Amino acid sequence: MAGGILARYRCAMTRLRLRTTAPRRRPIRAGLLALTSTATFLAGCFSYRPLAPAALPARTEIRLVFTPDGAKVLREAAGFELRQLDGMVVRTLGDSAVLVKPDALVTVDGDELPWRRGELVVPWRTVDRPLQRTMDKRRTRGFVAVMGAAFTGVVYFALKSISSGSGSSLQSGRGVPE
Repeated sequence: MAGGILARYRCAMTRLRLRTTAPRRRPIRAGLLALTSTATFLAGCFSYRPLAPAALPARTEIRLVFTPDGAKVLREAAGFELRQLDGMVVRTLGDSAVLVKPDALVTVDGDELPWRRGELVVPWRTVDRPLQRTMDKRRTRGFVAVMGAAFTGVVYFALKSISSGSGSSLQSGRGVPE
């Protein structure tokens, strides 16, 4: 009799070990989800538009593309010849120059360099094309539409998989043969 109970116990334990379970899903953290959705909807697509140097208010984000002679003139101030400069206008210095706080520089060789030395005076005669950084509404709407659709799809499939359940069941069949 004790052998029969032991055999049934082994059989039950074998079935428990062989049960199939769905892979465990990590819970979605609400903070991460909120951060991702906020970043998606606040993201914007920017473009650079031609700018008249006379109408240049302070705190305008700009890109200055330099002439070949202008690159050589700026070599003294920057330390290398520049192809372009991305930064923010601090103030205009009359009709002849602008004081800029650069964020990044592109050299004539194509190297992109960060700028950490403070403000830079740029004479207008060195600039080939002044460009203003503006938000492109059409591209931003398209980006938000695509990301919104992707976000909706992810949420839909996540909710669908949660609602389908992830219960486990015991496999039928004989246990380990004795």
